[in-house]
Amino acid sequence: MNIEQKDISPTRKAILAHFTAEEVSAEGDAVLSEFIQFAKIPGFRPGKANPNMVQKQYAKEINKELKQRLVQKAHEEGLGKSELRIYSIVEIETGEILSGEKASINFSVDIIPKFDLPEYEGVKVKSAPTEADDKEIDQMIGYILGQRAEFKPVDKVIEKGNYVQCSYTGKIGDTLIEEIAPNEAMYGTQKSTWEEAGAENAPGVPAIIEGLIGMQKDETKEVEMDFPADFKIEALAGKKATYEIKVSDIREKILPEMDEAFFESMQVKDEKAFREQIKGTIEQRKENEIANGNRQQIVDHLIQFVTVPLPESGIDSERESILKDFMQKNMQQGVSAEDFEKNKEALHASATQMAESRLKSFIILDMIADKESIKVENDDLNRAIIQHASMTGQKPEAFVKELKKDRSKIDAMQRDIKIGKTLNFLMDKAEITIEEKSESKD
Repeated sequence: MNIEQKDISPTRKAILAHFTAEEVSAEGDAVLSEFIQFAKIPGFRPGKANPNMVQKQYAKEINKELKQRLVQKAHEEGLGKSELRIYSIVEIETGEILSGEKASINFSVDIIPKFDLPEYEGVKVKSAPTEADDKEIDQMIGYILGQRAEFKPVDKVIEKGNYVQCSYTGKIGDTLIEEIAPNEAMYGTQKSTWEEAGAENAPGVPAIIEGLIGMQKDETKEVEMDFPADFKIEALAGKKATYEIKVSDIREKILPEMDEAFFESMQVKDEKAFREQIKGTIEQRKENEIANGNRQQIVDHLIQFVTVPLPESGIDSERESILKDFMQKNMQQGVSAEDFEKNKEALHASATQMAESRLKSFIILDMIADKESIKVENDDLNRAIIQHASMTGQKPEAFVKELKKDRSKIDAMQRDIKIGKTLNFLMDKAEITIEEKSESKD
């Protein structure tokens, strides 16, 4: 077999494996010999059939097996022994392969060009403190109490913080907003909705949320809303709208008492133990967030010192994954297909930039892993499987069965584990400075 290599681009190569007619014949004879051992030919015992009869009856299967074996040999010799750092096989071309005739197998592969690693030990990292202060603990307690709050009907003037059931209709001039922006019901007409009066940064129309304060049940009121020039809904940007609001119900939020029953429901003894529990939860969350941020600092540091052409198939794959995740999350939040189409070019450009950065970091970290002999062991994979199964509510055995059906999922899991271990190695070698916590001003 003769191996030939051709350049297609800095990151794509063609690797051709040429087989002589004698090599193809020898492989074809070996395949035929194996088929003879189990061939069922009338009048012949297994292993005793006439080779010509076997060749004729199983021609399609024999040729398929011959092709697979030649591809495998070409893969082992042409790719397996190549000095190229192969990222992916883009295409395999075989053409017609017949026993007794010469053949060629053509692999189109994307590669990672050679590059020098930057200094990766001792990267300077600025880390935030993880300690939770009283203000953060109080905010978390407020959130928990809010989740357990009761909403008591009241008949009084609406105050900030009251929950109000209301309806409203928006117009710009004499034209209904629901006609101007038919897919934006929140900013047009609502027959019945609940709003928190005076809530800051709440979704919806700020003029309505503020305008509810001071109203009473069954009262109607008109408010004006000046949409900013850069408002996200183009049809409303820079426009003045009027809204007619009608209040139908008012509820006062009643927080639960932090009494013995409450602490028992939270599985703590008293308020001191409750605050300690909250403190631990906040600090654990901070540790995870800060650890991710510290790792990203290392990645950002390494990326700026490496210039290397990136394999096209890798960029395509990462971009597709980024766009898929983005669209799923936004569709769950009510973003329409029309909005995606309107911003298609910008989304594609942004996803491409993110894909290039992500792929570049993977390549650098993979190179460091190889240099430091960081590998994925069976124990690493088992832990990842158990963790994933626990998070998704699956039995580990069921998840393993699912993985076996799709080799790409196993490969992706192993890659993530390897990258994680490499980042942990880099974190152990980093110079970490804990910054002082800034005092927030109320």
